[in-house]
Amino acid sequence: MRCVGSQRVVIVGPEANAAWAQDRPRLDYAMVAEKLAAEILAWAASPAALRGSYPVRVARSFAPNLAHARRLLLQPTMPALVYTTGETWGLPVAVAAALGESAAVHVMYCHRVYSDRWLRALGTLRSRLRVDGWICVTNHQAGLLHAALGPDARIATVSQGVDTLFWDPARAQPQRGSPYVLSVGSEMRDYRLLFAAVRDLDVEVVVKASSAWMRVGRDALGPIPQNVRLVTERLSYAAMRDLYAGASVVTIPLVDTPQAAGITAILEAMSMGKPVVVTDSRGLPDLVRDGAGIVVPNASPRLLAEAIRSAIHDGGGAARTGTELRQRAVACNLEAHAAGVVAFITQVMENA
Repeated sequence: MRCVGSQRVVIVGPEANAAWAQDRPRLDYAMVAEKLAAEILAWAASPAALRGSYPVRVARSFAPNLAHARRLLLQPTMPALVYTTGETWGLPVAVAAALGESAAVHVMYCHRVYSDRWLRALGTLRSRLRVDGWICVTNHQAGLLHAALGPDARIATVSQGVDTLFWDPARAQPQRGSPYVLSVGSEMRDYRLLFAAVRDLDVEVVVKASSAWMRVGRDALGPIPQNVRLVTERLSYAAMRDLYAGASVVTIPLVDTPQAAGITAILEAMSMGKPVVVTDSRGLPDLVRDGAGIVVPNASPRLLAEAIRSAIHDGGGAARTGTELRQRAVACNLEAHAAGVVAFITQVMENA
């Protein structure tokens, strides 16, 4: 049996500066670090943040992170626990720990390893990867990992968290004008479906995807409906909060994926008290499946349009639903996320 206690704990994530600022949400793993008295290390970025072909980007991410992992695990003051906040850093640590027969306990938060190809690879390589505990975003993902890794794998579901102190409608300054339908994000989105659905709606639709997608991805979508406004400039977190505040409905058109695509926007919208209309996907957050959002099954432009129109015209009912959504979001706040992660890490350490 092991416990964290006064032992060295390291958390690896995309940012080392975990100081909270008034103009941005807090980092979820910073709260985990606070609870565990851990130090945070920032290593090489994920392939998605790099340039070049996919193999080149993977190599430019994995190779330096593997070197970082080997140095960390070879230090005289090797940590008792390494918590990696994503596969970008977790897989290099898993390889390095297995090769070096490290005594450090390794827990990894998993976002992306749920495609058939990834699951087959994990099943094949599991004996060559040192991961003592796996954390998933949804129960569906946990089932996929258990099927790939076997029933003895230590797997927990801990939802991604949302900073409800930052994403608070009371702190927003929405622009004056008529409310609009808002859609946020670019990863795993089906904007062709959304544009076909809203083309004939008598309401403005505002789309804020990533700046990179705005430069490249939108050209593949064909003509943009006249009632759709694309926000092309980069927005601060505070400006995004204002954008949410001015919306009547937030809609997230997803492609079907086991990843928890859209969860950030869904939780932010809920925290801002906005009704959420989302197309069905295997990776939908459990909170949405439990009734916190309007899920459109077998998504078609007609069904999505009907769901958006219904949410818009729900009047006071939608407002009440928005209030309830904010309350539901509080149950998924950063404090709850950090508590869930720490509880699982503690369980893994005690059984190591």
